[in-house]
Amino acid sequence: MTTVATDIERNPVPAEVAAGAQRAACLKASLLLHGVAVDEHIEERLRRDGHWIVVRSEQLRLELHLPDGTIVTPPVLRTTSSENTWRLAASRGGAFELRRGAERHPVYLPIRPSFYDQQTGSGRRIGDFAQVYGSALVLGAAQACGYSIAGGACRFCRVGSRGESERTFGVTAYEVAEAVRLAFRERHLQFVFLAAASFDADDGGIGEMEPLVKAIRRHASALVLAAMHPPRTLRWIDHAYAIGVDGISFNLELHDLANLERHLPGRARYIGRSRYLQALRHAAKIFPRGAVWTELLLGASATAATLEFALSLYDLGVVPFFVPVLPETNPRPRSLPFRASEAEVNALLHGLLNAREDLASNARWLPQWPHLIGPQDIVRGTSNRWSIESRSRTSRLELFVLRNLARLRRSLRVRDLDEHDLDPSA
Repeated sequence: MTTVATDIERNPVPAEVAAGAQRAACLKASLLLHGVAVDEHIEERLRRDGHWIVVRSEQLRLELHLPDGTIVTPPVLRTTSSENTWRLAASRGGAFELRRGAERHPVYLPIRPSFYDQQTGSGRRIGDFAQVYGSALVLGAAQACGYSIAGGACRFCRVGSRGESERTFGVTAYEVAEAVRLAFRERHLQFVFLAAASFDADDGGIGEMEPLVKAIRRHASALVLAAMHPPRTLRWIDHAYAIGVDGISFNLELHDLANLERHLPGRARYIGRSRYLQALRHAAKIFPRGAVWTELLLGASATAATLEFALSLYDLGVVPFFVPVLPETNPRPRSLPFRASEAEVNALLHGLLNAREDLASNARWLPQWPHLIGPQDIVRGTSNRWSIESRSRTSRLELFVLRNLARLRRSLRVRDLDEHDLDPSA
């Protein structure tokens, strides 16, 4: 890891390459902010080839590969009248391209993973609970709480109640093991992400997640990431690291207290903003720097206020990622009354880059999420000197180094946790 970082520092990125990386970052942000409409004559082709990522029955995404290798999963819009919306069309040669006004950008749609349609030993279709997002296998998206993957907060966060199906993670360790084995056999993946939605347990869902984490580590050579609501007792965060979670997220989403109380009253009342910040601060002391992140909704607050808050998190060791609110209102309870413009997002990313020059080196534990906008997007030019194949070899080397570093660090930091360590009164 050190060698790679040193090589980048010794070889400054050419201005034209850095400019190209910024253009790619702007295109990704634009796609996530405004979504993609599909030409009618190619929609059947997309359905036949199975290019959709079905998050929930009412929400579809497409996995698009941009010319520089950036992967983005924008929402698919059913109906739209906005002139900012991108349109996916087929060129004369049959290849795909993005169009908006006079703009044209060629894109590649990868083959749909075949493991989606395979079934587990319990008879469950794998694609119903496991999806590929770039270099990560996401498990439990259907049960997830939050706007980044699920497109909306759960009922508990919105109104303070919950359904029976929302009480559990929704997948067993045996199903996880089967999905992971098949996915890693077919795709070159580096991360497995558990998008948990347990919210009322003392442990934040970590106890339920433990057998899943162990199943992943037995069957895949990957970094394990997890998102959850903050536990009531901070020692559970230590336990998450001890059982093998390599990166963790507590997604505040709305950092302004007034917005949190207005739009997510259940979360504000039963968990509270301070508990999120306390959990993030503690996790940053336990996990490696750059392995803790939080997600913030774009457009909810002024750009300057969001930038200031993001920088304060970064100084604590927490990586901020930004969530574009979907341009199409899905079910009414999930819709939010604000949006962000491309200019605001670009100003936010450039503000981060100008204020902190070490963004790239401190984000190696996390993927370049295709559905989020993060610090890696604006600094990606540091790797764009190389071909896609060279970058792939470098990322495999980095992953190997990170896995061994994580194993060594965990063995030095972690001690066995007895039951009294996790006593809520402790």
